[in-house]
Amino acid sequence: MFVTVVAILCHLGAAAAGDCVEEIVTDSNMTPDITFQECLKGAQAPLAKWMGDHPLYHSNWRIDRYKCVPGHYEIKGRA
Repeated sequence: MFVTVVAILCHLGAAAAGDCVEEIVTDSNMTPDITFQECLKGAQAPLAKWMGDHPLYHSNWRIDRYKCVPGHYEIKGRA
């Protein structure tokens, strides 16, 4: 099953959910060995790698949560 890992990142000073954004971390095309079950158990390794590769989110953002989406996912706007 194709899976997409989506992180919901919130600005550290966020007082409301409107200060959060969704970002696609990885999917089955980028990480062929990821399965839906592995994502549900914990996607910490892909999330940590993604945060390390995206310096924009290093200092003022935190990962609030993540979700495992079956199939292809397109970001629809704010989380």
